[in-house]
Amino acid sequence: MRKRRFATVASGALVALTLGLLPSWARAADVPISEEARTHFAAGVALLQDPKAPRYEEAYREFKAAYAASPSYKILGNLGLCAMKIERDQEAIDAYEKYLKDAGPDLTQAERDQAQRDLLTLKTGVVTVTVSSDPPGASIEDVRTPIEGNDVRNAYGQATAPLTLGLRRGHHVITARLEGYVDQRWEFEASGTTLPPHVFTMVKPAVTTVTPMETTASRPLPTAAYISGAVTLGLATAGLVFGLAAVSAHNAFNSDNTGSNPSEAQSDKNRGQTFNIVADSCFGGAILGAALTTYFVLARPTVERPIAARAEPARGLTVTPTALWGGGGLAAVWVY
Repeated sequence: MRKRRFATVASGALVALTLGLLPSWARAADVPISEEARTHFAAGVALLQDPKAPRYEEAYREFKAAYAASPSYKILGNLGLCAMKIERDQEAIDAYEKYLKDAGPDLTQAERDQAQRDLLTLKTGVVTVTVSSDPPGASIEDVRTPIEGNDVRNAYGQATAPLTLGLRRGHHVITARLEGYVDQRWEFEASGTTLPPHVFTMVKPAVTTVTPMETTASRPLPTAAYISGAVTLGLATAGLVFGLAAVSAHNAFNSDNTGSNPSEAQSDKNRGQTFNIVADSCFGGAILGAALTTYFVLARPTVERPIAARAEPARGLTVTPTALWGGGGLAAVWVY
């Protein structure tokens, strides 16, 4: 008695038993079923039976991997269902047609009817278009925007040769990407049964030439040089003033040092000595300040500064106000 291999999940035909549960499949099938294929197939079934909701996109990848490892028709029913659910309609049509052809009498009438209904639905709504890129090799991504719900995205890999897509009717944006080229987009409404072939002409990005800015070198005096120079000048001036005061006090000491007024002479002497000390201190500070100023001037760095663009007079006819025959008026001047 033949075992049933289908169950209805989300209004589609689904292989509900894993390959591992049917060891007789490997013996009956023309293609041996590898352990890798069994593992991917079981993972795909588990994803379709997720308690929250069938995870068609992930299950599609698992069934695709299972079929690549062991291209048995027994995987094609689930592969076609998942491809249909994620809107890879041409792949779903190919999978269902091969499934119905290769399964032959292994299918019950109910199983065959379900697969044929899905196939009819796909063929009725599919819009076929062939895309390619110049140069070849651009990766193709399609995004369909439904009336309700989220966008449906499908990546089809590199178009090394013209690629035929089976699209669902509606608003599509197909993007071609190729390294070293600007992305190209094709936005259109998919309707009817067949669209004219579309070639994505890939364009390299424009090369932007950066013109070096004209600069000039200068060695501006730092602020520290100005400050130390001002301090040096101030100390030198103060030293000169106190030096003159010391000379004046010395002259007064000579005048008063006659023996008749010793206290006044002593005061002149003390004042003169104080002025001498202050003057010497100011001149010493001025010498140190001059040394620092010299260092700041000699060690200042070279700075590159952009040269401001020179404003050129506008060429052409210019109308300017002028005096004509003693009165106001306009005169036309041509600037070369």
